[in-house]
Amino acid sequence: MVSSLIIHYTNQNSTVNPAQKSTLSVVIITLNAERTLDQTLRSVTDWVNEVVLVDSGSTDDTLNIAQTYGCRVLHHRFDGFGAQKQFAINQATNDWVLVLDADEVLDATLQHTIQQTLNQNPNTTQSFSLPRSLVFMGKPLQHGGEHNRPVVRLFNRQHAHVSDALVHETVVTNGPVSTLSGTLWHDSYGSLHDYIAKMNQYTSLNARQFGKTPHRRGPLDVSVRFAFKFVKVYFFKGSILDGLPGFVWAFFSAVYPVMKYIKLQERTTAKHERTRQSNTKALPAVSQQLSAS
Repeated sequence: MVSSLIIHYTNQNSTVNPAQKSTLSVVIITLNAERTLDQTLRSVTDWVNEVVLVDSGSTDDTLNIAQTYGCRVLHHRFDGFGAQKQFAINQATNDWVLVLDADEVLDATLQHTIQQTLNQNPNTTQSFSLPRSLVFMGKPLQHGGEHNRPVVRLFNRQHAHVSDALVHETVVTNGPVSTLSGTLWHDSYGSLHDYIAKMNQYTSLNARQFGKTPHRRGPLDVSVRFAFKFVKVYFFKGSILDGLPGFVWAFFSAVYPVMKYIKLQERTTAKHERTRQSNTKALPAVSQQLSAS
């Protein structure tokens, strides 16, 4: 249902000019992305002159789909989303790059806007954000902060780069950013199982990232944050107007930080335990050295 919905929006009133391909490299990182990759590539390959796909070990049909669309496929060990995306950007042959996730699809308006923008040879603006809208449980969310949320994805790599964050990476620019018209559809979750699996992965990476700088949260702080996040998304940002998908989205948006801080606490406790055990093992050796002296 979701895929057909996305493709309908993508192909509607298409005005791109496939005969005149833009000097643009689309970069995508993948791992078992067969569910969405076809529609993602279908929305760009007709009008860009390069698609660089960096894979970190797919075992499904991802690589076959990429080869069908003529992508330049590279293999690279995954060590965080930021580093993986920057690696992909560095492999591009064009300075202008469009960074896409394998579950994102450009609608016809956005395709045309990007092509038109690049044909005008932008000079003062070297970075552009795209309005991204989330499809969740088969429905485009109109509220909750996930409708037409601007994300920087199109830029000249001489003037921008991707942060090295393990997860929730951002594009760091050194100039003004303009927003283009159209929609970047985000079809990230094929099922609730997919959502929970990704949330588990992302919260683990978040905990690993935050573990570099100590953050301690008590049970009261975590519970308050859960309640505040749910009320903020469901009521103040309007997810209540999106029906059941809106409620589920608000609920799991509130669960996310709770899982992150619990995992961080687990990592911190395990680290302290390893340090304690290491110190305990070192004490007899120190005692023997003192006795010998």
